[in-house]
Amino acid sequence: MIKGAIDWFRRNNELHGWAMVVLAGYTYLAQGGRGYIDQSFKWISIYGFKLKSANIESAIAIGKLPWSFKFVIGLISDNLPIMGYNVKPYMFLMCGLGFVAVLMMGMPSWTGESGTLTVAYLVMQFYGSSADCLTDALVVKNGQKDEEDSTSSLQSISWFMLGIGGAVFGLLGGWLSTDEKAYKGVSLPGARTYNLLMAIFPLGLFVLLFFVKEDKTKIRPSFKVLGQQLIRLGVALFSPPFIVLRLIAWLLITGAARFSLSVPSTIFSTSKLDIAPDVQSWIDACSYFALSAGVLVYYRFFRHTSFRYIYGASQVMVGVFGLMDYVLVKRWNVSIGIPDVPFLFFSGAMSEVIDRLHSMPFLIMAGQLCPENMEATFFSALMSISNQGTTIGQFVGSAVQKAYNMTEDDISNYDQAILLKAGCTVGCILLIFLIPDTNAMNPTNAESIKPTNPTLKALFKWAELDGADEKKIEEGVKAVEDVKPTA
Repeated sequence: MIKGAIDWFRRNNELHGWAMVVLAGYTYLAQGGRGYIDQSFKWISIYGFKLKSANIESAIAIGKLPWSFKFVIGLISDNLPIMGYNVKPYMFLMCGLGFVAVLMMGMPSWTGESGTLTVAYLVMQFYGSSADCLTDALVVKNGQKDEEDSTSSLQSISWFMLGIGGAVFGLLGGWLSTDEKAYKGVSLPGARTYNLLMAIFPLGLFVLLFFVKEDKTKIRPSFKVLGQQLIRLGVALFSPPFIVLRLIAWLLITGAARFSLSVPSTIFSTSKLDIAPDVQSWIDACSYFALSAGVLVYYRFFRHTSFRYIYGASQVMVGVFGLMDYVLVKRWNVSIGIPDVPFLFFSGAMSEVIDRLHSMPFLIMAGQLCPENMEATFFSALMSISNQGTTIGQFVGSAVQKAYNMTEDDISNYDQAILLKAGCTVGCILLIFLIPDTNAMNPTNAESIKPTNPTLKALFKWAELDGADEKKIEEGVKAVEDVKPTA
């Protein structure tokens, strides 16, 4: 196994360069490390600012809005290069922004009110989503050079390190919070210290970027080209056979069905079960280890399995395992002799493995479908839509919590919300026909989303041209105008 891992790293090092391999892992390692910051945001909002459950869920959704619109960063970086480079200059800028944002999250004097804390959280997520988008662009560009398994290797590195980052740094956060008696307050010293330590990641990324190789682009900065890319993106997304449109529908519907109940879950764990922050962070760390295990399981056993089969089976399993929370609320685990903490460790780990198996097909398809010269735009557009599904789920969760009148002192209807979520999740299996019947080793490539309609083909061809060549643009526009309508 060790020899296999060494050979795998050597192969990727030769193909992509060590800095690219490290970047693919480092960015997601940092993303995993930010998971404990999310947890501290909820604790401070619940116990420090005494906000209602629905309001906190909405604040989290607002804070994570940048993830739903990160394709804008991709669009800008693809079409407005700086000094001939699409990615690295923007990443340098994001590193500076991220350093300030994470620093703010660690300073109680700067974020002592709910409004300023939410703003700092929003800025931090903007840095995270931008770094993620730009790294993905480099991953896709390099991954498409690999004819053997496309983007699978680099994507697996990224998501494996996300799990490792969440686990290792979650344990660090738990250790810092071990003696934190007064965690029900605004200061939350252990978590604040952790946030300050996380400011190291933007600085490390800044240094690493000096070693990452990026080819200079031939595209000159042009808002005309930007408009062309928007047209090309729209045509690619919404042309027959509607592969991408079907994926979008699936992501948004299932995202809404799997609505978030993270705030009442936190309230139940800390107030009803008396699970301290350090123990909760260890449970989360175990879940992140399980996330990495899920990536390895997929890469080892399911690369040849139909995406449709994986999505269908995992969608049902996500709904079924969601009922583990119902078992916990009803205290059935205690009645059969299983203590709360071991039960939480097991349910969290299993849910994370299943969730990772559920998400890997989309991540791989997104990389396979990217047209040339718009990798950042197209990939980030798909990932933004996926994140919009999650954001919709958070807003739906907020509405559900408001309908059930959930507060810090009253989550008596939490069990009913769990049942509703499980039913909606399993019900999505009726829409499984939306998923293409392919797999990671039988790529659904960019050619499959090129338009077949004559008018759209001419428009797509025009949008591929370099905006600097006015003659070619005029020919492309004339080609669009000359296409006769089809019956």
